[in-house]
Amino acid sequence: MKPTDYIKSVGIDIFTKGHNSYKLSAPGMMDLTVESWHSGESIMVSMCHYGEQNGDMMKDPDVLFKLEQEIITYREIQMDYTGYYSEDHAEIKDFMENTWVPNLVAQGHRLVESEMEN
Repeated sequence: MKPTDYIKSVGIDIFTKGHNSYKLSAPGMMDLTVESWHSGESIMVSMCHYGEQNGDMMKDPDVLFKLEQEIITYREIQMDYTGYYSEDHAEIKDFMENTWVPNLVAQGHRLVESEMEN
């Protein structure tokens, strides 16, 4: 499943103007943060889990992608806990569409908070 389909299914409209932030929760799971903002004709989206390690907030994972005329370009993935970082579009696409998004669906994350900046 594409992340844009997942995001829409949980009630987030990434086409809303401004820099917007959404928090999703699922029982027993780390919260998920989705941010969206417009950059020219493109929409940028960040999806990440935040957790705490030794008092510091860590991202695991943090994925950035760009949406342009219905085409997703995966830009980067970063996992603070493991020190992993990649800008390989195909690798990130595989992780997102075949691993992470299906896991999010199975875990049942639901939108609990929105912060809209117009």
